[in-house]
Amino acid sequence: MAPSPHCLLFLVAATIAAAAAALPAAVAAENDMPVADALVKLKKSFTNSSSLSSWLITDKDGDKHPCAPGSHEWHGVVCSGGKVLGLRLNDLELGGTIDVDALASFPRLRSVSFAGNNFSGPLPAFHQLKALKSMYLSNNQFSGPLPEGFFANLSHLKKLWLDGNQLNGSIPASVAQATSLLELHLDRNDFTGELPPAPPPALKSFNVSENDLEGVVPEPFRRFDASMFAGNEYLCFVPTNVKSCKREQAVAADSSHRRVVMVLATLLVVAVAVVVMCACSSQPSSRDMEGLEEKPPAYMVKQASTQQPQKRSTSWLGRRAGSSLGFGHRRTASAAKVDDLSSRSAGDLVMVNSSKGSFGLADLMKAAAEVIGSGGLGSAYKAVMANGVAVVVKRSRDMNRATKDAFQAEMKRLGVVRHANLLPPLAYHYRSDEKLLVYEYIPKGSLLYVLHGDRGMDYAALDWPMRLKVAAGVARGMACLHTELAAHEVPHGNLKSANVLLAPDFEPLLVGFGYSGFINHMQSPHSVFARRAPECVAGHPYLQNAKGGTDLVMWATSAMADGFESDLFDPAIMAAWKFALLDMKRLMKVAVDCVEADPEKRPDMKEVAARVEEVVATALATVRESGSEDAASRSSHATYVREGSIQRMTSVGERSSRRGSSDYAYGIS
Repeated sequence: MAPSPHCLLFLVAATIAAAAAALPAAVAAENDMPVADALVKLKKSFTNSSSLSSWLITDKDGDKHPCAPGSHEWHGVVCSGGKVLGLRLNDLELGGTIDVDALASFPRLRSVSFAGNNFSGPLPAFHQLKALKSMYLSNNQFSGPLPEGFFANLSHLKKLWLDGNQLNGSIPASVAQATSLLELHLDRNDFTGELPPAPPPALKSFNVSENDLEGVVPEPFRRFDASMFAGNEYLCFVPTNVKSCKREQAVAADSSHRRVVMVLATLLVVAVAVVVMCACSSQPSSRDMEGLEEKPPAYMVKQASTQQPQKRSTSWLGRRAGSSLGFGHRRTASAAKVDDLSSRSAGDLVMVNSSKGSFGLADLMKAAAEVIGSGGLGSAYKAVMANGVAVVVKRSRDMNRATKDAFQAEMKRLGVVRHANLLPPLAYHYRSDEKLLVYEYIPKGSLLYVLHGDRGMDYAALDWPMRLKVAAGVARGMACLHTELAAHEVPHGNLKSANVLLAPDFEPLLVGFGYSGFINHMQSPHSVFARRAPECVAGHPYLQNAKGGTDLVMWATSAMADGFESDLFDPAIMAAWKFALLDMKRLMKVAVDCVEADPEKRPDMKEVAARVEEVVATALATVRESGSEDAASRSSHATYVREGSIQRMTSVGERSSRRGSSDYAYGIS
C-alpha cells in the first residue's frame, strides 16, 4: 500500500482540538484598591473612551467584582476564576496615557492589548508589571527610546509586539535577559544603532524590518529570515563590504563618488565641445545615434514611496536578500527598462494557470510588495499589480532536487489541477538557486491564523458546523490530490493548518502541495515537515519535536488509548456544543488511524475521505435536530470566545514548537 496522507491529525486536531492549560498562580497579593475602582481609574487616564461606556459601577452591581457571577459585562476585560487575567482593548481609538499603577491592581494580569489605538508619548512603565506574559502595543504613536533596563524585569514575558510606532534609540542589550521571550516585533519604528550581540535564548519570532538600524547582523540573529531585517538601509544580513554597513562610511563614500562624477562630467562637457567644433556640419543619422540614449546614473534613480497607513513598502528585496530579481520595488520608467532587460536575461514568469489573467515578471517587479510571512520553504510576499490583481509570491531556495525540465513539467501539471478545495499555482519563475511561486491571494488567510491568531470575528464564526465544513473540504481536497498526483510518493507532503487557506465562506483551500520531491530535505529546515509517515523520512534527521515541543501524534494517541480524548478538544466548542462530543471522538479516531506506525494498517485516502464525510453528515444532522439549541449554542460559543478563551493554551502549534506568528496569516510553509 502506498504511504497514506501524513496527517489529518494536524487538521482535525487544529480544527477541533486544543488542550486547556492552567494559568500560573498569582505571584503577588491583592492590591487594596477594588478591581472595579481600578478599571475606572484606568479608564480616566484615556481620552476618547466612549467605547468603554460599560466600564462603570452601577447601583445594581454595588461593590460586586467585575469578574463575579452576575456582574454586567465590562468590555475587553477577560476574567477567569473571579480574577482579571487580560485586557483586550484593540482598535477602540483610545488616546491619552495608560495608567500602569491601575494595571498593577491586577496581580494575575497576564495579557494586555492596546493595539491599533492613538496612544502617544514615551512607552508606559510596563516593565513594572513583572507577571505579564504578553503585551500587544502595535500601531500606536508611542515615541522615544526603550529604557536600557526595560527587559531586565520581564522574566515571564513571552510576547512583545511594539511594531508600527515611532520608537527610537537603540535596542537595549538587556533584551537577552528576557529568557522567556518567544516573540519580539519591533518593525516599522525608528530604532537606530546596531543590533544587540544576541537575542533572547528562547526567541522564535523576531522582526526589526523598516527601521534605521546599521551594521552587520550578529551571527545569533541570522537564524531568522532575511525579510525580518528588511528596510534598514545600512544593515547588512550577510555583508560583502563591511564599510557599506556603516552610515558614516557609506555617506562619505557617496560624497566622494559625487565629486568624481562632477569631475568626469566637466571633462565630458569639454570633450563634447571639441567634437562639435571639429565635426562636419551634417546631422548624424539615426543609426549613428543608436545606443546613445541619455539615462540617469543608477545611483540617481530614487525609489518612489508606496507607503500606506501603518505600513511601509518593501523596496529592499533585491539588495538585501541577494536576488537579482528586484521584486518589491516601485520604479521610474528608466529604472523599469533596466530591470526588464535583466529580467529577460534571467528568464521570465511562466504562467501555468490563467484564471486570474496573464502577467509577467516585469509586472511583479513594478508592484509594491508587502512581507506577509516566512516559513519552512521560504518567504512570502503580497503584491498588488497595476490591474488590481493581488497575488502571493512565495520565494524558495530549497527546491533544488529536480532538473529544470522536471520542475517545469511538474509546475504545468500542478497548474491544471482543478478542485473546489485546492489552490493551484498561477505562475512560476525558475532560477537554478531560487524559485518564485505565484498564487492567488486569499484575504482571510490560513486556518492556523484564524484558530490561533488574533481571535477576532473569523474565530468566533468558526463554530462546530463551520469546522465540520472545513474538515470535509480538506478530506475532499486530499482525495483529489491522491487521484491527480497518484504517481507522487507523497501527493501533498506538507499538510498542516498553515497550508489550509479559508475562502470568504470558510471553504478550505489546500495550498503547497506537490513540492515534496523538489525539496532538499538535508538543507531545508526541519520546520518544512508537517507530520510525515516514518517511512517517508527514513534516512533524514527528522524529529517530530525537533525544537523541544510536544509530539502531537504521541499526545493524541496516548489520550485516545487512555480515554482522555476530551483533553484534546477545543474548550470553546466543548462548552457550546455539548452534544457534539461523540462526533469529535469519531473524527479524532480517523486522525489517529492516519498516523498508525504500520503503513499496512493505515486507511487509504479514499477511505479517509469517506469516513470523514460520514461523520460530518451525522454531526450536521445532529445540529439540525437540535433546533433552538443550535442558536443557543452559537450564542454560547461567541460568549465563550469573548470572555473565556484566554484560559486555553495559546495554540496547539505553540505546544508543538510553533515557529511564531510570521507564518500565521498565509499558507507559506
